[in-house]
Parts: sequence; structure tokens; C-alpha cells
Amino acid sequence: MTRQLLFRLIFCLAFLLPGGAVLMPENAAAQPVVRLSDRSITIRGERYLIHKVRKGETLYAIAKAYAVSQEDIMRANSLTRDVLRNKQTLLIPQDVRRRPAAAGTTASGGHAAGREDRPEPQLEPITPSVPPRPAQDYSTYSRHARLSQQTREQQQIVSTHTDTLAGFGGGEGSPFFGDGRLKEIDRGGILHVAVLLPMQPGLKTNDRFSEYYKGILLGLNALKTEGVSAEVRFLNTGASEETVRGHIRSGALERADLIIGPVYAEAFDPAAEYAAEHGIPIVSPLGTVGAEGNPYVYEAPPVEEYAYRPIFDLFGGRQGGIGNAETNLILIDHVEHPDTAALALIEAQLGDRVSTLLFTGERTQSQAMDIRLNAMLDRNLHNIIFVPVNRADALEGVLSHLSSINMKGQYRITVIGTPRWAWLQNFDLDLFYKLNVHYPASYHADRSDPSVAEFYREYMDAFGSLPSPYAFRGYDVIRYFGGALNHFGSDMPERISNRGYEPKLLQVGYDFRQENGSGKYRNMAWPVVNFKPDYTIRVIR
Repeated sequence: MTRQLLFRLIFCLAFLLPGGAVLMPENAAAQPVVRLSDRSITIRGERYLIHKVRKGETLYAIAKAYAVSQEDIMRANSLTRDVLRNKQTLLIPQDVRRRPAAAGTTASGGHAAGREDRPEPQLEPITPSVPPRPAQDYSTYSRHARLSQQTREQQQIVSTHTDTLAGFGGGEGSPFFGDGRLKEIDRGGILHVAVLLPMQPGLKTNDRFSEYYKGILLGLNALKTEGVSAEVRFLNTGASEETVRGHIRSGALERADLIIGPVYAEAFDPAAEYAAEHGIPIVSPLGTVGAEGNPYVYEAPPVEEYAYRPIFDLFGGRQGGIGNAETNLILIDHVEHPDTAALALIEAQLGDRVSTLLFTGERTQSQAMDIRLNAMLDRNLHNIIFVPVNRADALEGVLSHLSSINMKGQYRITVIGTPRWAWLQNFDLDLFYKLNVHYPASYHADRSDPSVAEFYREYMDAFGSLPSPYAFRGYDVIRYFGGALNHFGSDMPERISNRGYEPKLLQVGYDFRQENGSGKYRNMAWPVVNFKPDYTIRVIR
């Protein structure tokens, strides 16, 4: 057969096969030698070998090495697809009988046609999502018509409050950021504060911003007891860039010594440019807003990509930490409700040092999950278990399994959570204490602290309801920046850098730093909250 004829034959065969692919034997690709495990576990009379997947190993190669079928391995581990992960723990059944494939799976163990591998999680972010722009211009509606009666009564706390919300005008032009030097202020005089928050009729986010503002009012009252006089002006932005520009054009920010807000990035830019032109510090209260290179900008929420730095420093990534001979690292990859961002960050940091368990909350798989968790835990080591799950019901399912397995205390367990655990509600906190939970915190208020208890009392007396985390954040922002400006004046940026100023706040504090020594100030503070087995809580800073 000539070479040309041979090529034609291969070309024709390719079109006869599904997807135009040429069939190859399943074992034709080079496979690493599977290292057989002799570690076993017996569960309800059935014996399993515990195999840890190595890089490059496939389900086909593992099944062949142990002389069992791929279907039996998938069934024993509740796998819905034949894709394995490095360091994944598999139970290899011994002396199994052939059983029909489970409904809903294909012959190769994958999902039935049309079924997704993993649904996207439905999570509420810490920072509010951007609301739709209003159909009409609300820049001039009165604050009195929108905030609660209790808020209006609490306005008496401040020295002066301006109700004028008329729109302003002003020039645009390219931003000028300057060197970050603040304008000189009268440190013994009245501190002028402009608060720019979006309030739009009919939106649930109004409650958050109203609570944030109430916290500011109580913070100003606390500053007053320290001899700091303040005048606050509330300006509604309606989440609109044009409304913010209107406020600037009309001169409402001319006397400001401190600007808090706006909340959203598109509305923040013009206010940040104005702050840079006039030497005024401007605080982003609830989210990342861009404004790169602007040394007058202070982002109050901590930088999310640094969230696990204290965790890795505490438990690993350093000498004596994660990855040493005394720890067994486990990563729970929740099939239905993963925190994909945290999962990727943890995997990138820990790499091959962590073993991954695919976890499903399906009731029919409850026994299988207990079996696999038992197989991964080590009685001789400290089991550090990362659980990047955000939904309360999914998290409670994982922790309930762990707590049930460790009822007799035969394992030493520390569970590592995500920053969003501080925001979960309707959750059994008893599981946190039992499993020695640690998580990096962007928000934590200890109710046993006398100052926190006093804030609860004052807030309820003034507004008739319990304060939310947004109220705590508003209180801390004005206490921190109002106090810093009163203490240091134009020297504030230098004095607060890298924890140079630590007043008594309600939450976990701030650590403002400039990346590469220039540009905006970002909050790097990520304390670790630890729910200890003795039913006390400690904050590790």
C-alpha cells in the first residue's frame, strides 16, 4: 500500500468516527506507574484500600493496577466523572461483585447528557452589588423622606447637619493625584465630613446604607466625648456618577476635611479626583473602587487576595507551619456549593501538599461521605481541613459530618473557613467550637467586649433595632479617620501607615499600606477568628 493511499484511508476513517477523531486504545497514552497502597480500612464489613492519586494517574490506570473496574471505584467514591485530581484520596474496593451502573451516569462514569458537572454557587457577596440606575434623577430628593424617623431624631448627635441635596456642576478634565499631602486643617476646630451614599426608592440596599450612616452618627457622638467637634453633610449619590459630579459642581464638598463614599466605582472616580485636587482624604467604605495611583484614597474593606496570608503564616507556608511532618492537609471541594475563589487560592498556595476530597451534600451519599472522610483523617497528625464553602446549609452539612466522625475525639482537627463565614446566619455555632474553627475576618465584633456591648445599647436606644455589620463599619470608619485627622492633621497618611495608629474600634481594626510605596492606601488587616473548643473566641492579630 502506497503512503498516499494510507493517508487517504486514515483521513476517511477520521470522518467516520464521532467528532472526526481517530480511535486510539485507551491505554495507548503513556501512563505513570501506579504505586499500590497497602493502607486499608474496613467499613461495615467491606474492606477498602486507600489510594492517594499521583500527578498524571488516570482512573483507567488505577483500576487496572488494582484489578478492579472503573465503575466499582467510581461507585465506592460517588464519582460522577472520571476526571481525578492530584492528591485526591480514593477508596479502592476489594472483593466487590459486579453491579449495574448507577442511574444518571454513562458507561464511563460521567454525567448523563445535558447534566452540568457543577452548578455555580449562589452567594451573597460581602459588598453590595451595584443597583440599577434610577429611571429618573433623584439627586434632589430629601434625605428626610427616605431615612427612618429614628435616624432623623439621631441627627441631633452631630454639631450641624446639612439637608441641602441640590445638584452641583463642575469641570471634568484629567485627574491630578499629587503627592498625597493633605491640606492643613484646624485640629482644634470643627471637622467637616461629607458622607456620600446611594439611596434609591424601593431598593433593599437602602437599609444597608442607612445602617452605615447610623453607625457614623454614633461614631461622631463618641468622638464628641473625646473633644472632637464635627459637622457632617449627607449627600445622596443615587449610585450615579453624574449626580456626584453635580454635587461637586455646586460646591458641597468645598469645606470637607474628610469624604466618606461614594460606594460604587463609577460614582467614586469623580469624587476621588476632586479629593486629590484639594488634598482631602477620601474613604471607600464598602468595596474596591479602582482609583489606582491616587494617594488620597483609603479602601476600608481589606484586600481579598491577602485574606489567607495570616492563615498560611499561622498554620503553614512557613517553617513549622502547613506542610510539615506534623500536619495532614485536607481540602474539601464541595460539588454543589464551592467558594470557587477561595478554593483556587488555597490550591495555588498549598499545591501538592493538600489532599482533596470531593464532597456532595446529597442525602443518598451521606454514608459514602463519612467513609471517605474517615479514610482521609489521620489519628497521628494534626488534621488541618480547609472548607471553602459559603452557604450556611452546605457548610453545616460538612461540619456535621466531621463532628459526627470525631464524637470520641480520636482525631485532632482544625477547620479553616472563609471570610464570609462571619456573615452567615441561622447556623449552629456549636459546630464551630467543636471543630476549632479558624477563619480570616474582615468583620468581627465581640459582644463580650464592653465597648461593643455599649454600642449595642446606644444603637437600640437611638434606633429601636439591633445594629448590623454595616452599622459597625460606619462607626469604626468615622472613629478611625476622624480621630486620626484630629490627632495628626496633615501628617495623618504617614502616621497611620502600617498600623501606626490603633484606636479602640468595635471590629478588627485597620492596617493601611501603599503598595510599592505609592498610590492608594489599601487595608491589609486580616485577623484570624478562632472558635476554641473551650467555648471562647479569640482574635489572632
